[in-house]
Amino acid sequence: MLTIEVKYRPVSWFPAYRKVQGNIPQNWGEIGAGQLLAIVSLGRNQISEHQFLSSLSCIKIRILKRMDEYHIFKISELLEFISDRNPHHEFIIRTVSASHHSILYSPGPKLKGVTFGQFIFADTYFANYQESQKEDDLNKFIASLYLAKNEKFEERLIQQRFESIGKLEINIRQAIVLNYQLIHEWLALAYPLIFQKHEQVVNDETRNPEPLPDRQAGVSRNSSLWIKIFQNFVGDDILHDDQWAAKPVNTIFAYMTRKYKENARRLP
Repeated sequence: MLTIEVKYRPVSWFPAYRKVQGNIPQNWGEIGAGQLLAIVSLGRNQISEHQFLSSLSCIKIRILKRMDEYHIFKISELLEFISDRNPHHEFIIRTVSASHHSILYSPGPKLKGVTFGQFIFADTYFANYQESQKEDDLNKFIASLYLAKNEKFEERLIQQRFESIGKLEINIRQAIVLNYQLIHEWLALAYPLIFQKHEQVVNDETRNPEPLPDRQAGVSRNSSLWIKIFQNFVGDDILHDDQWAAKPVNTIFAYMTRKYKENARRLP
């Protein structure tokens, strides 16, 4: 967090200045839930620049309005990391209230606690929403990630909760989408071989789509892509093996990376 000090005129016509301090986040790790919502609200043109900067800097709006354009510009410059979409490994919105009696929790840092099966569902609905922009896909994406305390992921929970998730403010849901984009950037950095392969398979499927079995049609083609990637790396059939789905996603990604390197060494 960067502490800044700027001058402003409390009375516009009187040539006297006061000083005020503010705290500016320098990366996504210093962004709080309320600030993430302000970022989304600005992107949706729901708040003014002064309201946005007040939320991010903790400087009162009335003071920001009395600053000259140069100081406003310099404060905005310090927040350029927001547009860069740099990798971030944590969920900023830690809890959501899906109903009056239900609090759901995000996964831990670096997707701690997320199983491979849970990741496949979450990433599938995320990709579906990016393509369709349908609220059902958005709500099922969030329902795949956020669970009750000490609750284990099961597919049925998505169907049970996605409608109540849909009652959350749209800005909260869009903030989770933005946050997951940052986590995707972190995953691509942590497991480059896997996510290069994922991009390749997505491109191949786009050019030459294969028909899906009926039992997979409810989720969409994207879920089968992760299964195909796993089989390409490991050579095992996981379609009927719940043990793979129950393992931590980071364990699976580390295993896939190791198998890829072993296979590459065998090539002439």
